[in-house]
Amino acid sequence: MIRTGLIASALLIIVMLGLSLGAMPHLAGDGQFATHWNIKGEADGFGSRAMVLWLIPGIAAGMAALIAILPLIDPRRKNLLRSSTPYLIAWIGSLMVLTFAHAMLVLNAVGTINLADVSNGPGLLRWISVVVGAFMAVLGAVMGKMRPNWFMGVRTPWTLSSDLSWDKTHRLTGWLFMLTGLATVVAALFLTPRWAFVCMSVGIALSVVIAVGYSFLVWKNDPNRETLIPEEAG
Repeated sequence: MIRTGLIASALLIIVMLGLSLGAMPHLAGDGQFATHWNIKGEADGFGSRAMVLWLIPGIAAGMAALIAILPLIDPRRKNLLRSSTPYLIAWIGSLMVLTFAHAMLVLNAVGTINLADVSNGPGLLRWISVVVGAFMAVLGAVMGKMRPNWFMGVRTPWTLSSDLSWDKTHRLTGWLFMLTGLATVVAALFLTPRWAFVCMSVGIALSVVIAVGYSFLVWKNDPNRETLIPEEAG
């Protein structure tokens, strides 16, 4: 699992570095380039050439290293290794989203694309919504396969002290993530990016609230849940 993740990460980071190296001669060293767009698609944040070219690849490299280390230090390492499919999807999917965002920033900076052209709606927000929505839907489809661990998943006090709560909560949250992701993609493609952002934000917020409440209810009715007996506290 770790080897697969590192190979995929290396390939994606190489793609990002290749884009950066190819764009470097075309960007002024003292120039300022768009790095952030508001919900209307208007650039409202700017950064240096170094920021545009190297910030996201650096974040991706650090993220890949951290995710590769987590299975080695998790007290429930075997469970995390048994969760290879959702773990790899979360790992590689996150880096794919970063790679897409990096490509948009670099291509916009060199003028290959124009993210300020909002004639058909905010371009960056639309396509970021599609990519993130698709990632959420795919992750949700496999979330029920995630086994109890300390670093990934819906980690509430109740899922961490009841395997039944963990399993049921992740199955439910997986469906909620799938619905949120699909709704986000549909809104981005057929409505407006603003509605896609609303679908994503509301969907994630509701998923979190429902998951937390549901994890408690399942834990409360689990006869095998872990509880602390007062005399054991000392």
